[in-house]
Amino acid sequence: MIRFIYAGDRFDRDRELVVTNIINIVSTLIDIPEYIEVEFRSLKSLYGELLLDPRFKSRLRLEETLSSKEIIVPLIHELIHLNQVHAGRLKASRIGIYWDGKFHNMKNKEITPEVWANFPWERDVAQKQQKLLENVLKIGLEKG
Repeated sequence: MIRFIYAGDRFDRDRELVVTNIINIVSTLIDIPEYIEVEFRSLKSLYGELLLDPRFKSRLRLEETLSSKEIIVPLIHELIHLNQVHAGRLKASRIGIYWDGKFHNMKNKEITPEVWANFPWERDVAQKQQKLLENVLKIGLEKG
């Protein structure tokens, strides 16, 4: 089940259909939870993020201004992170992140996009994202 949440008033049925179709396809390719919350809101300089908060176990956020086409890559990126959490590889604490049981202290660190991209959970996404995107697009075209 997918629950859509809007922080603003940018409801877009086409975008919801694209997100739903992608999640349904991705769920056949990698292990993700059956219940997912997709929140559309202003993220300033980000296109998407996964909430690593135990109160929101399966919530990802997407930039509310992205079109149906622009949302595909950030959604797949965040679904891979959701898979990492679901598989127990990626966990958060108040001061850091655990990746495969190894603690990464994030408190009081200035983290540039370049530094962020080199964390192991981001490298894992980078290794998987293109292949998953290709498979999603291929399956989507076959369906329709």
